[in-house]
Amino acid sequence: MIVDTGADYTLLPRFMADRLGINLEKDCRIFHTYGVGGGERVYFLKKAKVKLGQWERIIPLGFLERNEIPPLMGRHLFLETFKTLFSPDHTVSFSQ
Repeated sequence: MIVDTGADYTLLPRFMADRLGINLEKDCRIFHTYGVGGGERVYFLKKAKVKLGQWERIIPLGFLERNEIPPLMGRHLFLETFKTLFSPDHTVSFSQ
């Protein structure tokens, strides 16, 4: 995922909903968002359990209509819950 400090919410491309077993039409609310690139339909899942290394969070999660966007880690209830340091001298790796 790309850590996107400018993104309010965590957003994934549409195809990832299938991989996660989420039915966009039944499980999500549809709304429209507008940004620098124009308007976009978003399928919004109010609560999704996500895991980053050893940490788990319940976050709101959006799926964009398109597949060609990278997964974006947003601030709300996810990135903002971690102490985040951007430094060229420090790297942390998570093994699976």
